[in-house]
Amino acid sequence: MSSPTAIDPPDCRCTECIVGIYVSLAEATDSQVAAMLRGDLDNHTGLTFTIAVVYELHPGQSLAQAQPTEMSVRAADRTWALDPYLLGERTLGGEGSRS
Repeated sequence: MSSPTAIDPPDCRCTECIVGIYVSLAEATDSQVAAMLRGDLDNHTGLTFTIAVVYELHPGQSLAQAQPTEMSVRAADRTWALDPYLLGERTLGGEGSRS
């Protein structure tokens, strides 16, 4: 079976979810949610997602040099604690690598 191409609503039981073409949000893994946020999977959820990223800023650094340390994504009474590097440059403001 190939990887899903979209994430559907949490309570979805459509044929595509049953056969694995789509995955319901209730069953989506961290990496599938990250793929949806990157645009690699279509978002069929119909939900608003709240995303919070925590950055670490050391003395003498500007925000452009800050490194993300935590990211949480919330929707439909569920929270995913994602590695901010799963989103690549979109989270890092163009940096794209850990220091």
